[in-house]
Amino acid sequence: MRIMIIGAGSLGLLFAAKLSAFCEHMTVIARTREQATELAQQGIALDGTEERYLTTRSGVIEFGYFIEEVKMTNNSLHHFDYIFLMVKQPAITQELVDYLKTHMSTDTYLVSFQNGIGHEEMLGGEFGRDRLLLAVTTEGAKREGLTAVSHTGHGVTYMGTAEHIDQFANSAQILLVELLEKAGFQIMMSNNMEVRIWSKLMINAVINPLTAILRVKNGELLVSPWTRSLMRALYQEACIVAEAKGVLLPDELWDSLLGVCEATSMNHSSMLQDIEQSRHTEIDRINGSLLQMAKELNLELPTHETIYQLVKALE
Repeated sequence: MRIMIIGAGSLGLLFAAKLSAFCEHMTVIARTREQATELAQQGIALDGTEERYLTTRSGVIEFGYFIEEVKMTNNSLHHFDYIFLMVKQPAITQELVDYLKTHMSTDTYLVSFQNGIGHEEMLGGEFGRDRLLLAVTTEGAKREGLTAVSHTGHGVTYMGTAEHIDQFANSAQILLVELLEKAGFQIMMSNNMEVRIWSKLMINAVINPLTAILRVKNGELLVSPWTRSLMRALYQEACIVAEAKGVLLPDELWDSLLGVCEATSMNHSSMLQDIEQSRHTEIDRINGSLLQMAKELNLELPTHETIYQLVKALE
């Protein structure tokens, strides 16, 4: 089985390390030449293990423009069975789409792990919704330098097609689920990924900005009644938008959100990591997307507006 993982951040490195033992060929695409060189020389260090996981080939791509193309020495490896798209949503540009097309055949599945909403429409339009798998994960990971990653919290990965179907029965899709389970991931197949994507959006819109502003780990949000109050306000405002959009959210979503905080209590959210490393965050694609929808629906989200402005100020 041939897999390409585009994005060597925390989740990209985690999935690459755990899947590498079960793949015939693994390619990891890093954002910078420096990281790609380090990965090629050292492999991936996963916490709790002494072995370093070596990818068979490493390439470099600067999203937005290319600084080096991946060179394949064997034409049979030019196309992949699965391409995991594990970059942040703003990195899904036309340049990246064009790059993906050069490494996809009619049998290749694109597995999209992005936060927020909107990317599924763009990718489905470019590659066909039948070739697009949507994934939502609550796995916790933290990158420790260019080549090391800590698995900070075990979660669940929901996966399904971009279409509403009665069952998830395609053999290639089932094979992927079996592979991920062998690698130690808990996979749940879903025939309604719209709800899963919205649920993840709401969880991220509550946890990520608060941890970034307060500079705390996920679990620390549960300690104070003041942070719990802020979490509840963000959640309730997001529910108003979802209801107005006709999205039927699970009744237990609030409890699931608290459960994510507990399960990833030692995790630094991706937004906190971005702030700590002086990078732009995904606030525009998470809380910002809720605010944009609220504006179109003539709704007020005062807590989200304040949180959004605070994160932008930190950026």
